[in-house]
Amino acid sequence: MVYDFKKIEEEVLKFWEKNKIYEKAKKKNSKGEKYYFLDGPPYTSGKVHLGTAWNKAMKDMVQRYKRMKGFNVWDRAGYDMHGLPIEHKVQAKLNLRYKEDIEKFGVDKFTKECEKLSVEFLNSMNEDFERMGVWMDFKNAYKSITPEFIEGVWWLVKKAHENGRLYEGFRSVPWDYFHQSALAKHELEYKSVLDKSIFWKFKVKDKDNEYLAVWSTTPWTVAYNLGVMVHPEFDYVKAKVKDEVWIVAKGLAGPFIQGVVGEKLNVIDEFKGKELEGLRYEHPFYQELKKHYDKIMKESKKAFTVVLSEEYVDLNAGTGLVHLAPGCGPEDYEVGHKHGIPPWNNLTESGYYPNDMGKFSGRHAKEDNDSFIDDLKELGSLIAVTEVEHDYPFGQRSQKPVIFRATKQWFFKVEDLKKEMIQKNNKIKWVPVAAYNAFNSWLENLRDNSITKQRYWGTPVPIWRNTKDENDIIVVGSVKELEKLSGKKIERLHKPWIDNVVIKKNGKEYKRIPDVLDVWVDAGTVSWNCLGYPRSEKNFK
Repeated sequence: MVYDFKKIEEEVLKFWEKNKIYEKAKKKNSKGEKYYFLDGPPYTSGKVHLGTAWNKAMKDMVQRYKRMKGFNVWDRAGYDMHGLPIEHKVQAKLNLRYKEDIEKFGVDKFTKECEKLSVEFLNSMNEDFERMGVWMDFKNAYKSITPEFIEGVWWLVKKAHENGRLYEGFRSVPWDYFHQSALAKHELEYKSVLDKSIFWKFKVKDKDNEYLAVWSTTPWTVAYNLGVMVHPEFDYVKAKVKDEVWIVAKGLAGPFIQGVVGEKLNVIDEFKGKELEGLRYEHPFYQELKKHYDKIMKESKKAFTVVLSEEYVDLNAGTGLVHLAPGCGPEDYEVGHKHGIPPWNNLTESGYYPNDMGKFSGRHAKEDNDSFIDDLKELGSLIAVTEVEHDYPFGQRSQKPVIFRATKQWFFKVEDLKKEMIQKNNKIKWVPVAAYNAFNSWLENLRDNSITKQRYWGTPVPIWRNTKDENDIIVVGSVKELEKLSGKKIERLHKPWIDNVVIKKNGKEYKRIPDVLDVWVDAGTVSWNCLGYPRSEKNFK
């Protein structure tokens, strides 16, 4: 016998709908023990794909089992609807390539288009899930774009502020130059790529023909170099190469000088890395960037010196002397911050060197990467160029290679909770064990993560700043609070309308910072937002 499964499924769905089977199952268990099921929100970026369908089917299976056991199941569905995926699709639809194009088109019209598209996708996904036979509360699904949901996110930001866990920091963050916005760690996709790596030399100050031999896989960052890292306990040597003396790690001297450079290894001195601390060197780009470098040296006594680092110097590759550009990566930032070296990086949002960077002005960090190799060669500082295969981050949405920029972003402070979270995680039974390993690794490497985006379609950051004192801020936790502070009825919470809301207090004027929150903050609030908290405490309690 041949079965028409499509016809059978449709008949079952009609039977359920006509006889209100889902509603009867809910009513039957309404006095049973409560079972809270949190629907982690799928993103409304198009049709349901196989992974999302599988995810929803498993959720449905768990809830059906619990209902058969007599539980009163909380099964409210929900959706993630803000962020770059929607913006990206709207930009493509309207042929708006850059942020400047969006501004010209009109942020109000762009936001309306984003909202329209996200709702269209939501309705489409609802139909798909219902067609699959999933029993969840789709009619009352929580949506991250509604005022009540946005309030639930604002409540979190205000609580973080009240508990000393919200701060603004100047840090080196992953940056998508196509979308012109900071990226969170989860938005990075690592790909194995073949890049040019360079070996070059910094002349030791006040020494004739003595050089630090340094290695990097990002030539565009050489202009932002402000230090050299060495490991305090590694052995280093001075090796005579022709009429010069190069300082390199002992463990890499042979592979580098003999293998890469093709010269004879002639060691004339040996010492520990800690003896190099404070050694000052001359940057080959000094004449080109003199005004910038002079300013930095006035701010930091350790700029353009050798500093010690046990964490980020190894003997796997290179020379054992690591190029330090605090404005071009999180690890570099950490070391620079520790030693009082500023995270200098003045690239534009689109990834170009600005007009005050001498001959580098107008170059693009990634697209003009090779030009910096040519500069080093012209100045006699280049030692060698090799190709290296390594993992490099790309923007999840743009698929462009990420650059790093030093920018002011807002952060949630969480690193000090890491130890406690690891202890609590060890008390949880994880199935399978691989899941525990993955999550524990995530906790071990936890850092304060930026929560802000320089975009348009997202939960607006509820921070109003004093127009005359950037350290004076008001963090708003609800629409009611904002209406009281501003004296205005608030109709729309998205950009650009929310940006027109001004707070006047004690003779001071406060305007909202223009950023929106990263979508991961939206998703992180659903455990209470799906219950309608904080607007209503009934379900939450």
